[in-house]
Amino acid sequence: MSKAFRSISIAWSGIITLIKEENNAKIHLASTILVIVVGINIGFMAIEWLWISLAIAGVWMAELINSALENITDIVAPEHHPLAKKAKDFAAGAVLVMAIWAAFVFCLISFPHLWMRLVFSN
Repeated sequence: MSKAFRSISIAWSGIITLIKEENNAKIHLASTILVIVVGINIGFMAIEWLWISLAIAGVWMAELINSALENITDIVAPEHHPLAKKAKDFAAGAVLVMAIWAAFVFCLISFPHLWMRLVFSN
């Protein structure tokens, strides 16, 4: 059991380091908090929380993998190399695709709730 706790501790350490060292992770954290606050305030249903949580997890996973790949690339090719740049660009592109999809999911779910509030708030 202590190996499992050690593994979880190491994983959390990676997430905390990512947030401390990567500006984009700070943006993802702020976005995550904002989405959760909005979802609570407008009353997302369980199935909506499922989609939102999958989108949030996808962005975090993409950012973690991107940052890992960037660090590995910097070790393997510390000097500028076109293939290293290409690898980093592809990984960053994956984060962008996931973030756009997550924003789309959020809009798709939240706009009907917000519309109903606007229409029936009188």
